[in-house]
Amino acid sequence: MATTKRNLIFALAAIITGLISIAFGLGVDQASTIFARATAHHRWIVFILCPAGFALIVTLTRRVFPGAQGSGIPQAMAALQMQDATGVDAVLSLRIATGKFLLTLLGFMVGASIGKEGPTVQIGCAVMNICGRMGLERSHALQRLLILAGGAAGITCAFNAPIAGIIFAIEEMARSFDDRQVRSIILAAFVSGVTLFLALGYHPYFGLSPASLPIGAAWLAVPVCAGIGGIAGGAFARILVKPAQFMPGPINRLATNRPVAFAALCGLILAAIGFASHGQVFDASYGQARAALTQGIMPPLDFAPLKFLSTLVSYLSGIPGGIFAPSLAVGVGIGTGFAHLLPGLPVAGFAMIGMAGYFSGVVQSPLTATAIVIEMTANPAMTVPVGIAAILGTMASRLVCKTPVYHAMAQQFLRVVEHPVPVSADGH
Repeated sequence: MATTKRNLIFALAAIITGLISIAFGLGVDQASTIFARATAHHRWIVFILCPAGFALIVTLTRRVFPGAQGSGIPQAMAALQMQDATGVDAVLSLRIATGKFLLTLLGFMVGASIGKEGPTVQIGCAVMNICGRMGLERSHALQRLLILAGGAAGITCAFNAPIAGIIFAIEEMARSFDDRQVRSIILAAFVSGVTLFLALGYHPYFGLSPASLPIGAAWLAVPVCAGIGGIAGGAFARILVKPAQFMPGPINRLATNRPVAFAALCGLILAAIGFASHGQVFDASYGQARAALTQGIMPPLDFAPLKFLSTLVSYLSGIPGGIFAPSLAVGVGIGTGFAHLLPGLPVAGFAMIGMAGYFSGVVQSPLTATAIVIEMTANPAMTVPVGIAAILGTMASRLVCKTPVYHAMAQQFLRVVEHPVPVSADGH
């Protein structure tokens, strides 16, 4: 009877997560459209909109929704390690989930190079935790299970990819395989997936990709592309983990002492990068990635480095937002860069190779990277080359970043929670 009650609560929480994610996804689309319309005829307006928007979001984050900054995945992973249920409730609260939802939408509205998946994971974990708290007797084991199930539901809902959600929860969050946990994780992932299917129908995140990579000379470029993507992803992760090592002293002091002014500076830098790219690196760059994967339309050769930088400054600014979707776009840029330099390579195929190599370099989770790329393109024919690229990307990434990014940031978050720094009335 207790197991049945637990499963019903998990299913209910997964349905709620699915419904919230549908509203979140529609909101993200609308926010991106508002930004595109606002900048369509007056491109210069980004030099006002981005810095002012970033400053406003950081102000709201620090004063109204403290704890809502960043991706959301490190916070969920930190909650897995907390023994105190009160601490978990604080990290996965309704207030922070609400802040994550609203402020991420505001980030898209001002052109931030962010994704919705990290916030969706934290929201899914919060929903699971709140539902579990209301209907189940609490224990540390149940607390962990709720968070893992919420993470699986979150990735499922963000990318319409239940297999990737399951693998993410096991490989990246739990870092272990426990069949008792897996049953609940699968339940949450598939119930939230069914909720999306019933509401929206089946729509792979990037559409149906016709990519293929027949055996031949093109395969010689696969390890090179994956390796470069992995090293770039590892470099990105290392900067996120220890940004102070890579920023000049005055910028570090600005970030520490005047975070709102630092956020405005990041917004100004993003505006300059976006202006130089003719608007291609704003928001998640979904359109550019989809065009390459489904139609073989290549973004410009400088798309990958510019998207890399735009995502970096967006995250370092302190606004809420995920790095999954922008990282996938960077990977597409790396893969299509090979097609630019070596005419004749299959564009869509190498877009998938670059995506797997770079994304696995960022997260160092090759199974998750493989599952996400295959499910998001509905192209199982590319499983072998994508899987090889994900493994090679992970290996290359570890040459420059020894600790997986989310685990390193989760440890940093735990240290902040254990030794909090007071925030003054002026947001400093």
